[in-house]
Amino acid sequence: MINGSCLCGRVKYEIRGEMGPITHCHCPSCQKAHATAFSSVSRVKVGELAFTAGESLLKFYESSPGKKRYFCSNCGSQIYAKREEQDHYIFRMGTIDGDPGIRPAQHIFTRYKAPWYNMHDNIPEFSEWPVDAPASAPIRKEKQQLHQRVLSALALAARQGTATSLLLINISDADISGIHGLISMNVRDSDVVDQLDHMLFAVLLLYTDSSAAIILAERICNTLKSATTHKTESWLKVGVATLRAAQLHKEYILDSDQIINMAEQALNASKERSNDKIIHYNSLGSGTSV
Repeated sequence: MINGSCLCGRVKYEIRGEMGPITHCHCPSCQKAHATAFSSVSRVKVGELAFTAGESLLKFYESSPGKKRYFCSNCGSQIYAKREEQDHYIFRMGTIDGDPGIRPAQHIFTRYKAPWYNMHDNIPEFSEWPVDAPASAPIRKEKQQLHQRVLSALALAARQGTATSLLLINISDADISGIHGLISMNVRDSDVVDQLDHMLFAVLLLYTDSSAAIILAERICNTLKSATTHKTESWLKVGVATLRAAQLHKEYILDSDQIINMAEQALNASKERSNDKIIHYNSLGSGTSV
């Protein structure tokens, strides 16, 4: 069993299971949250973390949509982070008492490495997510190309003062052929259409606000519906997310998975509705849809 506590000692916990390998994360959010060069984290399965004191002192900050960073509200020690769709905690190694018996396995997001810090170990380094990232990672292996394109698009939108939108389209009708072409015919040449797996497509809409994104999503849905004889009401689901020009500050640009997470949440909400729905992330609070 592994034990730990916060700086003031009022929050105490036990880890009643195995921890995963240690990862050093150099992303801008971790640097800011921990006021250091990187954050050292490991995975702990939900159900294997038990607080023995001070759990009521835990507060959280939602650093990106769906990701909450929990800390002691008395002394500020970071304890863990949790994404809504994941079955594990992203546990902060610094509060563990004694030797947990695991060692660092990799550096990630080294493209944002603090210029005053030099790495002297021999473990693998990845500029973003590892190539062999597990399927539960926020940006999975098949989304690496999309991640890079979103990063470039947000940087361009910030310079030009324009909005950027992302559609995630889930299609469960195997009878439709040429889906990529059917989607592409409804968007501009400057927009990007990526197939993430056999049922999931991403459409990155440059210079597009939320209203225009909804209109384009409706147009794409109408085209896809006209290409099938499918009679059920649940084969087509769309999640939409938009970042306005005013939102494109440095943190959003550097942490480009945020708009992807927003679109994923909207898509998940669409899947929970019985009828064909286009759900925009901004509407989740009010429950409205198209």
